Amino acid sequence: MAETLLTVEAAGLLLRSPHWTVSEVLDLLDIGDAEFREMVLDNRSLANILERRRQHCVDIQERQCRACGETFVTATFRKYCGAPACRAVARIEKD
Repeated sequence: MAETLLTVEAAGLLLRSPHWTVSEVLDLLDIGDAEFREMVLDNRSLANILERRRQHCVDIQERQCRACGETFVTATFRKYCGAPACRAVARIEKD
């Protein structure tokens, strides 16, 4: 549980910075999209940070992962969600 609290705190701190995209934060902290959605639902502070980011960012899009078909939200051109297996597929595609 302590690791989860530290992860939530780290995500909140990183997401406050306009220099980090949500995708970069998830990749840096090795958090999948589904896990991140749960964190946001459980932590109102994190949800507030994301809401403030959405108000200042007009390019947030909902996409469907090419590997698993899961819907995810991104402000980048990512084609895959943050699930470990899907990230592996994305790495293979980059090579």
